[in-house]
Amino acid sequence: MVQVSEVEYLPGQMVRIAFDDSTSYRIRRSMYRERPLEVGESVDPEEYARWVLMRQYRSALDKAVAMLARRACSIGEIRQKLQRIGYSEDTVEMVICKLEKNHLVDDRDFADQWTRYRAGQKYGPRRISQELRHKGVSQEETEEALREMSEEEQLENAAALVRKALQRTGAEEDPRKTRQKILASIVRRGYDWDVARQAVEREMHSAGEEEE
Repeated sequence: MVQVSEVEYLPGQMVRIAFDDSTSYRIRRSMYRERPLEVGESVDPEEYARWVLMRQYRSALDKAVAMLARRACSIGEIRQKLQRIGYSEDTVEMVICKLEKNHLVDDRDFADQWTRYRAGQKYGPRRISQELRHKGVSQEETEEALREMSEEEQLENAAALVRKALQRTGAEEDPRKTRQKILASIVRRGYDWDVARQAVEREMHSAGEEEE
């Protein structure tokens, strides 16, 4: 048995219940009204965990499915969202297990989709890698997805960004400053220095020939 050590009312109609074994739950006030607990009250931790799980599971699953209906999500995104709402760890993991069992989430497939989407927006592999890791995708799955971006594709995407930047450059601007400014912007976009340099040199050389 464990004892309730704290009951805290939180914003958003939530209640935090802490126990003396360092575990805690954030539940909706409607659930707390159904089973109110007082500081010092003894509770069977396994039984209480099951009680919370049975009342949270359907709602948590519905929220996860709604997220996926709007767009593809990584497992990490769903986990983070459900945890922020306040669902227990057991509830979140059961939802993830259900989604995986029904093939509704797959981080490898998500990484491929995200890579294609962001590459289409002319973002480089370094930026895409950071985004995938932030979404909870593993390093291995991230690296596998990024292998689909060939060096030629990276160079062409970077070159397209250079051409767009050159169109906004005034004719009187110092070419050296133009080169450094565009080069820095391509690197910030997520491209390696070498790819950015090749793209800038190629497009500036091409633009110089056209002017002649």
